[in-house]
Amino acid sequence: MRRSTAEKIELAIFYFIVFLILREWLIPVMELTNTGYFTQFVLFIGICLVLGIFSLPFIVNWFIKLAYITWFVVSVYKDEALTTTQFLSEELKYNLDILLSGEWIYVSDPFRTSLFFILIWMLIYLIQHWVSVRYSIYYFLLLTVFFIGTLDTFTEYNGTAAIVKVMLLGLVLTSLLFIKRLMQAAEMQKDWMNYLKYATPIIIFVMIAGIVATVMPKAEPQWSDPVPYVKNIAGIGGNASQSVATVGYGENDERLGGPFAGDNTIVYEIKTPIRQYWRVETKDFYTSKGWEQSDDESLQQTLQFADPLPLSIKPGSEEPQSVEVQAINEEYLFLLQAYGITSYNLDGTQTGLRFNTGNEKILPLINSDVVAPASYEMTFQQPEYSYVALKESLSSTENDSRYLQLPDNLPQRVTDLALEITDMYDSVYDKARAIEGYFARSGFQYETTNVQVPSADQDYVDQFLFETRLGYCDNFSTSMVVMLRSIGIQARWVKGFSSGDRIDSQDGMVTYQVTNNDAHSWVEAYIDGIGWMPFEPTIGFSNPMNINYDVDFEAPEEEQLPDMEEPEAPKPELEEQDTTKQSTNGTSRMDWSKFKWVLYGLLALVVIGLIIAWKKRGKWQPKLAVQMNKSKLDKAATFEEAYFVLLKQLERVHLKRGQDETLQQFAMRVDRQLDTTKMSELTAFYERLIYAKQTDQMNTTKMKEIWEYLINRTSG
Repeated sequence: MRRSTAEKIELAIFYFIVFLILREWLIPVMELTNTGYFTQFVLFIGICLVLGIFSLPFIVNWFIKLAYITWFVVSVYKDEALTTTQFLSEELKYNLDILLSGEWIYVSDPFRTSLFFILIWMLIYLIQHWVSVRYSIYYFLLLTVFFIGTLDTFTEYNGTAAIVKVMLLGLVLTSLLFIKRLMQAAEMQKDWMNYLKYATPIIIFVMIAGIVATVMPKAEPQWSDPVPYVKNIAGIGGNASQSVATVGYGENDERLGGPFAGDNTIVYEIKTPIRQYWRVETKDFYTSKGWEQSDDESLQQTLQFADPLPLSIKPGSEEPQSVEVQAINEEYLFLLQAYGITSYNLDGTQTGLRFNTGNEKILPLINSDVVAPASYEMTFQQPEYSYVALKESLSSTENDSRYLQLPDNLPQRVTDLALEITDMYDSVYDKARAIEGYFARSGFQYETTNVQVPSADQDYVDQFLFETRLGYCDNFSTSMVVMLRSIGIQARWVKGFSSGDRIDSQDGMVTYQVTNNDAHSWVEAYIDGIGWMPFEPTIGFSNPMNINYDVDFEAPEEEQLPDMEEPEAPKPELEEQDTTKQSTNGTSRMDWSKFKWVLYGLLALVVIGLIIAWKKRGKWQPKLAVQMNKSKLDKAATFEEAYFVLLKQLERVHLKRGQDETLQQFAMRVDRQLDTTKMSELTAFYERLIYAKQTDQMNTTKMKEIWEYLINRTSG
C-alpha cells in the first residue's frame, strides 16, 4: 500500500521514538555480554526502521538487511588469508555440522553474531506491526521495562536512567498512537493541525512530569534486596560466610575455588596479526587445594634485551610478526608473552628483564627496580606442530619429573577416570585431546557463582570431577593437569589472559580489548619429540593452536577423535541409552550426529517446499488475503485498507495503476482485462465512502462479495 508524504513523516516520528527505546534495550545487552561494535548494531536498527517507512519490494528489503549482516560478519571475523566466499562457505558448513550434531555450544562467533542480528530483525518486524497496523505499543513497552528492571535487579547493570527514559518515550508514543486511533475512529481529516491540537498538551504534560520526577527527592527502598532470597529459594545461595572474590589476575593460587564477581576493567589493548592467548607464568606443584611453585626452581636471571629468551616453548619457523601492547591499567608488573616470542622492544627507559626459570614469568627492570611500562612491542614466531609427529609420539618422559608430581592423598578414582577416558588411544596427543574434550561431552557446566570450596579433607579436583561438576577455568585446567599426570603425561598449569574482545581491524592488525574478565588458566602438556603444547579444557573457550596437518585428508577430520565409549559418569547411575546422550540435567537427548544425512534431507525438503510455495504463490496468496482482510470490509474506517489490499493483488498480476490514472480509469481497465464490471462498482462505492462519507448506504454484504470475487480472480 502506497503511503503519502504525510503518512511517511508520521511513521518516521513513531519509528524515531521506537529507535530511542530500542537503543536503551540494546545498551545492557552489550554491556553485560562484553559485546563490541555498539554503533554498528544501532545502525542496523536504524536501517530496519527506515526501510519500514518506505513500501519497498520484499526482495529489496531483505537484500539490504542481509547485505549489511554479511558485510559486518565478513569485516569483523574474516581471516585475511581467505576470500569472502571461502570464509562464508566454511562458516556455513562448520556451523551446520555443529547444529546437526547437537553440540550447539561450539557454534562460531560469526554464527552467533548473525543470529543476534536476526533476533533484532524479528523484534523490529514485530514492533513495526504493532505501530503501523495495531497502533499500539503497550506490550513492547511493558516487556522493555520488565527487561531493564530485571537486569537492574539481578546484574551489575544500573538501569535507573534507562527506565525513566523508556517510560517517558513510551508515554509520548502511546499518546501519539492513541490520537491516531481516535482520528481514524472519528474519520477526522488527516492534517497536522489535528495532531498538534491533541498531541501538544500531552507531550508538555509528559515532559513536566519527567522533569519533576527527576529532580524530586527519592525515598529509600521499602523492600530488601530480593536477590539473596531468590538465590536461597533456588538453592544456589552457597555458604553465607563464603566470600565472593573479584575476577582478575592474582598471584596466590594456593587455595582455589569459590565464586567470583565479574570485572570489566580494561587492562590491555593489544594489536596482533592473529588471535592468541597471552601467557604470563606456569605453576608445577599441586597441593590438593591449589597450586604453588617449586622453591628449588624459582631462580631469578637478569637478561639484556639482546639476550635470547630462555623460554621452554621455542619459536616456530614462520616469519617473525609483531604485537603492540598498550597497558591501560598498569597494576600488573609482568610482561605478556605470545606463544613463540623472540624479543621485546620497550620504551627505552628499561635496562633489562628479570626472568624466573621456575615459572617463566618475565618482569621489566629499570636498574634493579621492577616498573611496568605503559606500552611495549614483542616479536614472535608462532610455533607449528606437525600432526604426523604428534600422532607418532607415544611418551612424555624427556623433560622434568616435577611435572608428574601429585599429592599422596589423591583419590584413586581420579586416576581410574583418566585411564578410562584414554584407554583406547596410543599417542600422547590423542590422550591429551581425549581428556581435553571429556568435560564438554560429559555434562560439566561453566559456572562462576555457585562454585564450592573443598572442605579440609576434600581434594579440589576430586570434588569437581565427581561431586559439583560446576566451575570455571581453574577447575577445568587443574583437573586436566592432574588427570594427565596421573597417567604419566607431564603437564603444568598456565596462567595469563585469553584473547579478549575484538574491537577493530585494519592493515592486517586486529585490536583486542583485554579486561580483568579475560584472566584465564589453561594447560600445557609435554610430548617427547615435540615439546610443550597448549590445551584448552574449559567449556566455551578455544585456544588457537597452529597445527600443520601434513597428512593427506581434510583438516576438519583430524581433530575428530575416534568414537569412544563414554566413561561412566561420576554421578548417580543412569540407564544406558543406545541412541541418546545424557544431558546436563540428567535427561536423555538424541545424538543427532547419527542422523545427519536424514536431517540434511529434511532440510533440503523444507527448502524445496519453500521454493515451490513461492512459485505457486499466485494460488494461495489471494486466499490468504481474503482470510486476513475480509473483516476490514465491515467498517468504513478500515474499508480503505481492504481496497488497497485488492490493488496490491491486482498489481501482482500485472494490473498496476498508472501514476496519472484515476481510480475510475484504472477500474475500467481492470474490468476490460477481467471481462467484468465488478471493479468499477467497488471503486464507485469506495469513492462515495471516502470522499462523500455516505456510510449510511453501505451494503457490506454486497461489497464483500465483489471484493472477494476480484481477489479470487487474481489467482486465475
